[in-house]
Amino acid sequence: MKLGKLVGVALALVFVAPAAQAQNTASNKAFYASAGDEVLVVKVGTDNSPVTLFNIPAALKTSSNGAVSAILSMECALWTYNTVTATNGGGKSSSSSRAKITAWVEIDDVKATPEDVVYCDRAQAVGLAVDLTCDAGTTSCTVGGSITLDLFQATKNANSFTFFKGPLDPVIHKVTAKASGVIECWSSTTGTWIPCPSGSVANWTNAETQALIGKRSLLIEEQNNWGSQ
Repeated sequence: MKLGKLVGVALALVFVAPAAQAQNTASNKAFYASAGDEVLVVKVGTDNSPVTLFNIPAALKTSSNGAVSAILSMECALWTYNTVTATNGGGKSSSSSRAKITAWVEIDDVKATPEDVVYCDRAQAVGLAVDLTCDAGTTSCTVGGSITLDLFQATKNANSFTFFKGPLDPVIHKVTAKASGVIECWSSTTGTWIPCPSGSVANWTNAETQALIGKRSLLIEEQNNWGSQ
């Protein structure tokens, strides 16, 4: 999958199942939507404003005391990258990075249970210390000045979760799926949150900390005679 430099882009590609197209919305008992190979990069930093994955103004109509269940599935990719420089005898230097994606489903602009769900989350920390003692006149000590350690990880997985809202009025319901990301990096050198670094490791020329969403789908169904525990 080619990972582009799309930043904070909400993709609106929605596929409607033929069965849903062939009948009136009021008679729909289920609704399916999906988005394809496009990659959505959620890179929000301190601004965790949500992005919209799906927005279905008229999904289906529930019966009296009916409810709606929605299964939101997605490919979730996390990148984390750290670089640490330690000076000989200067103690340990460390840095950390974190990438996270949270998603939820809204029925008529109200979050469905269980509200915010963490689809993927990874925190990575790296520490490095250099403390060498070299005898005068020897040639066995070859390291001096500083040592730099780079660490980069890229992972991807698929996730699915069921959301629920009910009982609902017998009207046509709007269904929206949203996600937000967290991208943050810390440095012990400055003792503050810092802009996440970027660099090159092996054949990764764009190593950096990111949270990405790939293929995704949303399955919505009406639920009658439902109960909870």
